[in-house]
Amino acid sequence: MSKQNFQTKLIELETIPQDLVKAPRQPVDVTTQEAENLFIWVQEDKKVLISIGLDWDKYVEDLPIRTGACRYAQAIWNKERYSQEEAAKAWKEESPKAYAFRNDLLADMRFAFRKRPDLLARVRTIAGGDGNADMIQDLMDISVLGKANATEFEATNYDMARFDLAEQKSDCLAELLAKANGT
Repeated sequence: MSKQNFQTKLIELETIPQDLVKAPRQPVDVTTQEAENLFIWVQEDKKVLISIGLDWDKYVEDLPIRTGACRYAQAIWNKERYSQEEAAKAWKEESPKAYAFRNDLLADMRFAFRKRPDLLARVRTIAGGDGNADMIQDLMDISVLGKANATEFEATNYDMARFDLAEQKSDCLAELLAKANGT
């Protein structure tokens, strides 16, 4: 029911100007339960409240729909928040491994291309730059350059599957970093 309430109220909620949106002053679960309690308690005072001008339908009858929508929105937020925290933790564990893998691949390429100044220049270009986004792009660049120059690696019986792995890691790490950065 809360999901339906959320979907019912979503259009209305999206029209609220951002400058009117405020952070809650108390936990959402406490607020929603207090609203549910109020809905029950106010029933015996219905006639009096309507007689002094309270719009019963707008403020009272709509209250359970609003609390249900709020509960569902809170659940979505919690899910996303913890997903972001989990992604940040996974990124913290995986990124050092990815940097080491990239560095190993670059060293392998320097050796394989040692007699090819043109290819060594490309490796230097890939190795330049820094940061997480650069490392992710480097893995893809390494994959493409390595696969395109397979003959240079044949002499050493190089495991060409490492370039496929670099491509996969690039894709997976890009998604993981996006989740860790969140919004």
